[in-house]
Amino acid sequence: MFRTIEWLDDINEVRLVDQTKLPLEKSHIVTSSHERIAQSIEIMEIRGAPAIGAAAAMGMALAAIESKANTKKELLEYLERAADTLNTRPTAVNLTWATARMLTVAKESGGSTDAIVKTLIEEAKEIAEEDVRMCRSMGENALSVIEPGFTIQTICNAGSLATVHLGTVGAVVRIAHEKYDGDIKVYAAETRPRQQGAKITVFEFMEDGIDTTLITDGMIGTVFREGRVDCCVVGADRIVRTGHVINKIGTYTMAITAKHHNIPFYSVVPMSTIDWVTNVEDVVIEERDPDEIRIINGEYVTVPDAKVYNPAFDITPPELVTAIITDKGVVHNPTEEKMLKLRDL
Repeated sequence: MFRTIEWLDDINEVRLVDQTKLPLEKSHIVTSSHERIAQSIEIMEIRGAPAIGAAAAMGMALAAIESKANTKKELLEYLERAADTLNTRPTAVNLTWATARMLTVAKESGGSTDAIVKTLIEEAKEIAEEDVRMCRSMGENALSVIEPGFTIQTICNAGSLATVHLGTVGAVVRIAHEKYDGDIKVYAAETRPRQQGAKITVFEFMEDGIDTTLITDGMIGTVFREGRVDCCVVGADRIVRTGHVINKIGTYTMAITAKHHNIPFYSVVPMSTIDWVTNVEDVVIEERDPDEIRIINGEYVTVPDAKVYNPAFDITPPELVTAIITDKGVVHNPTEEKMLKLRDL
C-alpha cells in the first residue's frame, strides 16, 4: 500500500491521502500549513490514531517553519498555540502524545531557531518511521495467535490508511497473508456512520488481493453464530493502563458477541496508543455531528431535526479482551498489573 502521509523534503511540505474521497477517488492534499493539517484531522481527511499522531507531528514541524521566530521563546510560544490548534479530536491519545513530544524536543533543543526547526522536521519524520517499524513488529507478534486458514473479523479501519504504512490490524492481516501463502480471509464490518470499514478496509485488502467479505454492523451476531470467523482483530484509539480498549463505536458490541460465541477478541496497537495516566472514567468520548447519522450520500434518511446520539467511540472492558498485541509484546487476559509489566520491559 501507498503511504498515508509523508514529508516532502524538497519543498518542506506534507502530502497526505484524502481518505474522504476513497474508494472512488485516490487524491492527495499537499500543504505547508499546520492549520490545514488540523482541519484534515478534524474532518477526517486523515484518520486513525497512529496516522493522526504522525500528522500532528508534521503539523508541528510546519508550524515551526511558519513561525519565522527570531528567538527560542517566540518559537515555543508559537508551537504551543499550534499544538492547541492541532489537538482537534479528544479521544485518540496519539494526537496529544505527538504534539507533546514535539514540544518537548523543541524545549530541550539548543542552538539557533533555524537549528531547532531542522531538529523538529527530523523528529516528525522519525515519528512516522517509528510507526512503520512498530506496525511490522505488531504483525509479527500477532503470528503467535493467528493461524493458517483463519478468517478475521474487523471493524472500522486499522489498515495502512490508519497509520503511516502497513497498519495495525492491517499488519496482522498482511503479515499473516504473506507468512501463510494467502491462507487468510477477512470479514469487514461496514462501521456506521462513517463507513470506514466499507470504504477503506475493503478497499485496502482487495487492493492487496486478500479475500475480504463486507457485512453490515448488524450482521455480526449471525456471522459469529454461523461460525464464519475464527477471531476478532481490532485497533484502538486509546488503551488505558487497566486494559480498557477505546475504539470505534460498535467494538464493544462485537466484543460482547464474541465472548458469547467463544471467539477470541484481540486489540492491536503501538505502545504510543497506550495511555498510562488517564483513568478510564475520565476518557473523553468524542461526539460528532448529528448529520453523520441523519444524512447518507447527501440526502436525509430520517426526519431532518430528529434527535441524534452520535458517539464516535465506545469502551470495551478488559474481561472481554483475549489479548492486547503491541510492538513490544502480547498481553493475554489484560490487567493493570500485566500492562505495567509490559510498559517496564
